[in-house]
Amino acid sequence: MTDFERLRHGMVDGQIRVADVTDHRVLAAFLTVPRERFVPAGREDLAYLDIRAPLGAPGRAMLEPMTLARLVQLAAPEEHESVLVVGCGLGYSVAIFAELAARVVGLECDADLAAGARERLSGRPNVTVVEGDLTAGAPQSAPFDLIFCDGAVAVGLEALAEQLSPSGRIVAPAGPGPATKATTFRPHHGKLAAAQFFDAYGPDLPGFQPVETFAF
Repeated sequence: MTDFERLRHGMVDGQIRVADVTDHRVLAAFLTVPRERFVPAGREDLAYLDIRAPLGAPGRAMLEPMTLARLVQLAAPEEHESVLVVGCGLGYSVAIFAELAARVVGLECDADLAAGARERLSGRPNVTVVEGDLTAGAPQSAPFDLIFCDGAVAVGLEALAEQLSPSGRIVAPAGPGPATKATTFRPHHGKLAAAQFFDAYGPDLPGFQPVETFAF
């Protein structure tokens, strides 16, 4: 077993299992995917720490392993499903979902991060990485059974909602400021019905921040 394999097992046993992540498929995915490949080059030492590892772009960071694992378990991807990961960074969450679902599209607005994700995910036949506005989604690849936001969202889910299959769902850390909750959104009578679950703080995804207003 290599040092990174030991660190990966330590991450799963010491950070993820103890956070009530019990789904065997989810645990297997986190044991399988080499997280050290999805941090910026030269920062592999950050890969298995219980932190939001910076991605090398302003304001962008990976979710902590525990938070991501709990969100993936909440999302409950199935083997036949199609998944869109919004704000995929360097592709770690895409690689996790690729172990769990039939097809995964990673959407990234930062050109350098998108290029890095393509490089790291090359050779995975069920994965595509596209570059574009995060709030616009990936309509050319829709519909999706699951849309996963790999960071915090407060507004701007309208276009994503239109790309869901009739029984699909959006899963995201959602809400204002640091008080974000793991939230599922499902279509209901032309709107999105939200259900909140647990605290899940993530860095804001570009385009999904609330618009600041000034009172005089």
